[in-house]
This record gives sequence, C-alpha cells and structure tokens, in this order.
Amino acid sequence: MIKLLLEPVNLLILDEPTNHLDLRTKDILKSALQDYDGTLILVSHDRDFLDSLVTKVFEFGNKQVKEHLGDIHSFLVKKKMENLREIERKA
Repeated sequence: MIKLLLEPVNLLILDEPTNHLDLRTKDILKSALQDYDGTLILVSHDRDFLDSLVTKVFEFGNKQVKEHLGDIHSFLVKKKMENLREIERKA
C-alpha cells in the first residue's frame, strides 16, 4: 500500500469524505479536490459538497446504473421531474 502511495496517481476514489468534518475542513477539502488534476470518483450524500465538483452522476437503483451528464443540481431537477411524471401517470 505504501508503495502505491509513493507513485503519482491520477485517480482518487472517495467514499463519504465529508463525514465527521467541520465546515472549514470541508471547504478546504472541496477546494483541494477542485484543484485536483485527475479523475475523481466520489460517493457522497452531501449535496452542497458535490456542488461544483461533479460533472457526471451515476444513479444506482432497480438493478441498473444510469449515467447523468451534468452537475448534481441538474441531476436532482431531472429526478424531481421524473418523479412528478410518475405521480401524474398513477393519478
């Protein structure tokens, strides 16, 4: 593991990186990730943290993976519209 860490990498995989962080530390981490010049795979429920970090969202559900191009807000708007259409179909 140490040998891997000594090599330059262009891929970061982070799973809920903001858990247990205060607001200042979260901001520092977000700024560092915005400056990161590699591929970032990020799993988080913190929508504010994801804002301006992601350009693609993968949605896992119903035994499927769906790719959504755009930021977290465009993904949430699209999901909200899909949910409203589903409700209208059932009514």
